[in-house]
Amino acid sequence: MHVYAVALEKGGVGKTSIAVNLAVAFALVDLKVLLIDLDAQCHASQWLGVQIDQVRPDDSMLGVVQGRPLAECIRPTQENVAVVPAHPAMVGLPAMLVSAPNSGIFALKNALDKAQASGAGHDIVILDLAPARGPVQATALAAATRCIAPVQAEDLVLQSLKALIDSVDQAHQINPRLRGVSVVRNRYALRGTVDHAYDQALCDEYGPQLLRTILPTRAALRHAAGVQQSVFRYASPDAAEVRTLFIELVDELLQLDEAA
Repeated sequence: MHVYAVALEKGGVGKTSIAVNLAVAFALVDLKVLLIDLDAQCHASQWLGVQIDQVRPDDSMLGVVQGRPLAECIRPTQENVAVVPAHPAMVGLPAMLVSAPNSGIFALKNALDKAQASGAGHDIVILDLAPARGPVQATALAAATRCIAPVQAEDLVLQSLKALIDSVDQAHQINPRLRGVSVVRNRYALRGTVDHAYDQALCDEYGPQLLRTILPTRAALRHAAGVQQSVFRYASPDAAEVRTLFIELVDELLQLDEAA
């Protein structure tokens, strides 16, 4: 089981876009995929067609922390990706984790391990995180086997990437299965001298962690979210290019993890 935490401690970099479309891309290569929405904004859940007004708080990670089996929280979707949905009440999840045994650090890992042991596990688990450092991110990193960080060539993004790598290094002390951070250049468009300078800084500092696949800015991704579809279901002139890139990203990640 590969568990990918899609994270960065800055908003607006396209974490949910990566999480949703990467999950569907994994499903298309005949892997059993689960997406766990850990963001109280519920965007990943909605993107995959979950009606949030039909989700109870204990259907989300809130229920998992309280001991509810993961399998009871899972919902199917039309994209062949199972989802543990988020709920707006998850704004209280950090406080719940802090008050749980061991600050809830192993709540998600234990839930995934129990599901796997019972035969209800998945080949791939994608964790979609909010842009914040704290107990939720710590719990996700304690369960993850790899962290995926979407970035653009911007100063604040690079600062957030450094902070995330520090968090992952700390998490590795309690989770030796965590293989580090893989950096994916997302919504990537180098328009001027400053952009190219930040891109060079990114390559110089994080070259070995940079994934080869680069995802450009494309309208298909934005429009697909608006109709609650992945780019693989959404019909658009530029969707084919993006689909190909996500399949390439899947291949690259699987090769990395098979070699690890």
